[in-house]
Amino acid sequence: MDILTVYADSQTDFDDHSRVRVYWRSSASRQRAVDVTLALTCQDKAAAAEVVAIRYLLGEANIFNANRTGINLKLVVSKGAIKKMTRQATRKFDLYEYGYPIITRYAEAEIAVSKNRSWFPGEDKLGDVPLINGESLRGIEKLHSEGMGLVAVTRHALDRYVEHCGTNDMNTTWKNLHRRLKGPLDRISLPSKVMMHKLRRYGEAPEVWKQPGNNPLHFVFCNRADYKLLVTVFNKDPDELETFRPSVANRF
Repeated sequence: MDILTVYADSQTDFDDHSRVRVYWRSSASRQRAVDVTLALTCQDKAAAAEVVAIRYLLGEANIFNANRTGINLKLVVSKGAIKKMTRQATRKFDLYEYGYPIITRYAEAEIAVSKNRSWFPGEDKLGDVPLINGESLRGIEKLHSEGMGLVAVTRHALDRYVEHCGTNDMNTTWKNLHRRLKGPLDRISLPSKVMMHKLRRYGEAPEVWKQPGNNPLHFVFCNRADYKLLVTVFNKDPDELETFRPSVANRF
């Protein structure tokens, strides 16, 4: 099992942002730190800095491997709000934004809370400390899809994918869904009556895409400024889309 431990230790406030030092270790001999910058409006800067550090270390620095998911992964944090977030039980709502991959890509990970600081490396052993822009890592993880550009995936869409494809765990689900989305997809035209219904009810009509051939799986996207948001997955004919509810599909 891979174990990543993070601990937000000190915070410095500036005129337009805060900077939090997060110590981390992945083994007894690998102990480092990152500095995370956050907006002054962040509700819980220490917890946010820890989930941003996790997101950076696993998803960008790739300290374990480039396509890591939550299977056989343990995350040790110092802030209980992060464990509550994984149960969707915290009211620190912006923490979901900073830590979204922990409830999607890394949902299978074991989460533990520890206040142990004895492992902190000395300043002489830190070397260069990367400065991570926490605001740039806020929101849903995005991937590049052939023909669609940037795509983001909601937890609701992952859950629906599990229902329709019968994947065994979130690790398999994440990798399987991303493989599909990165490949070629064909856009399905919505019937005019369905299009008008969506415009009246939601102010926008979702896009429906599917893989080429006879595969019945359909993907429903809503457009955002610079990416498409996958909000649900279904195995029905596009004429039956009246049941689609964005307010539910976009929940955490």
